[in-house]
Amino acid sequence: MARHGFRLFKWTVYGLLALNVWLFLRTEETLTAFIDSAAWVALLAVMEWESTSLEKPYDSRFEKRIIGLVSVTAYGIIIYAWYGYFREEDWVDFINASAWLMVCALLSWQIWMPGEYEGREHAVIKAAKFATYLVIVACALWWTIDAENPLDAIDAWLWLVCFAVIELNVFGFEARQAGEQQDAAELAAQE
Repeated sequence: MARHGFRLFKWTVYGLLALNVWLFLRTEETLTAFIDSAAWVALLAVMEWESTSLEKPYDSRFEKRIIGLVSVTAYGIIIYAWYGYFREEDWVDFINASAWLMVCALLSWQIWMPGEYEGREHAVIKAAKFATYLVIVACALWWTIDAENPLDAIDAWLWLVCFAVIELNVFGFEARQAGEQQDAAELAAQE
């Protein structure tokens, strides 16, 4: 039942995010903001796919290539927008985008390089993520208080919730892996 509730929550949040991107298309003055948001949605979709199937291999080379192509394209667009924020001296957006790119790098590390879930590496990743999410929350608070465009604040908080869902997917996988490692160690100790 809890698993069904989580799925319902997750897809409700993703649906709200899709609505949010559509609203950006309708309200932003440039197509660039929409394309940047759409690239983030594509990257979020890839991370959702990969974080929910961590224990399974790819079904085919085609699946692996499509996921790689979508990821590379999304990162290319996102990094181009990130550079645009820097060039235009839009510091809050630049800092926010930098922090999100760091979150993506850390999540990718966890997805592709799983290691010991109780060791030093895990502690460093957790500390880096905590600090990075604090920066993102600070940006979200800035947009909430500044409120030049209320959609900016809604967008910031919605993205935090979406990535919290991805984090929960990864956390669930890590908890299962840590439990399996502990069970194996206990079994080996009994022999």
